[in-house]
Amino acid sequence: MQKQYFIALVLSILTMHLSAQESLNYKSKLQTNPSVGINIPITKLLNGKLTDYLIEYDDQSYYWQIISGTFFFHKYWGIEFNFQANSSNSISKRADNFLQSMQSEYGNEYFVTPSTGAGDEKVSIISGNFERGYLGLIYRIESEKYFIYPKIAIGVTSFYTDWGKAYLKKKNFNDIIEISYSSGKAPNDFFIIATSATFGYKLTKRIFFNFDIGVSHYKTDLTFIKTMTDINSGQSTKEDFAYKKNVFNLSLGTGIIIVIK
Repeated sequence: MQKQYFIALVLSILTMHLSAQESLNYKSKLQTNPSVGINIPITKLLNGKLTDYLIEYDDQSYYWQIISGTFFFHKYWGIEFNFQANSSNSISKRADNFLQSMQSEYGNEYFVTPSTGAGDEKVSIISGNFERGYLGLIYRIESEKYFIYPKIAIGVTSFYTDWGKAYLKKKNFNDIIEISYSSGKAPNDFFIIATSATFGYKLTKRIFFNFDIGVSHYKTDLTFIKTMTDINSGQSTKEDFAYKKNVFNLSLGTGIIIVIK
């Protein structure tokens, strides 16, 4: 699928270059692009299990691009760096959802005392709940009023995982069981590849209004281990919950390009 995105990007560049070559109007060397948008899952990381609530991530999220820099070293070609903070409303509810799920799963037979580290996070205006950073190649196609910038980039997506725990005391008995969930790794960083295009209208010589559309892919290798320990006997059992997936996202955004130089 990555090969198909790359072929489509190359074909679009060649086609638009041939049709617009005579009317191109290349002026800027250095740009910045603050923007906002949404991430829509094509394939999902989360799978509906209780351990989903221990991952500081959501398949459908919104982002704000707080750091962006583009440098055109050639009439047509440039390099670009972007840093995006990501969040969603459901991420802030992870702790409550985990505690309620533990009560629902074990509350009929046990008195449940659950806890989790998922409630410790605070949304940062700089990094959100999870972040993505890209470094890539950009191709420039411009006319006097319109522009389109096809791009291909690599980068990193990063998010934290948390622990979860519960003590279960069997009703009318003295049996006590400890349940713990841990991924043993935080934060989690994954290599990402993306193709995208930025296009729009030049409001002035230094201010452009733009739309963004992109597709990204990364592969996760994350596993939670559930350990159940009988406090009286000391015996324990383990169960794995794997998140090893190819994750594809569609991103749609809008913003303002500011020409610095």
